[in-house]
Amino acid sequence: MRTPLRRQAQPRSNWSQLYQAGPYHIDLSLRWEDAAARLVGQVISRELVSFDQAQVFMKQGANTLKMPLDLSGRFSFKLTSLDDCSFELHIQGEVVRLDGLRLS
Repeated sequence: MRTPLRRQAQPRSNWSQLYQAGPYHIDLSLRWEDAAARLVGQVISRELVSFDQAQVFMKQGANTLKMPLDLSGRFSFKLTSLDDCSFELHIQGEVVRLDGLRLS
């Protein structure tokens, strides 16, 4: 009896990284949930900042995901792909881009 070959998926690992973007630090973690990835983050500032109007934008190719920050500066995205991603933070009239973001 023959058993069909199974293709071994690449191992997926969780990670955490702290980035500096302008006057802010962005603490990012990638966590795998079943077949999808979740990007969880928090914006950290040394200055007193109001997060009530702040939003983060995660661009994935032609798609853009938008999410407001909670009052503690946290956010979470479910990602469909880890390729061709860019990150922007819109806060207090500024646009801050996170350069060099590699999710995979």
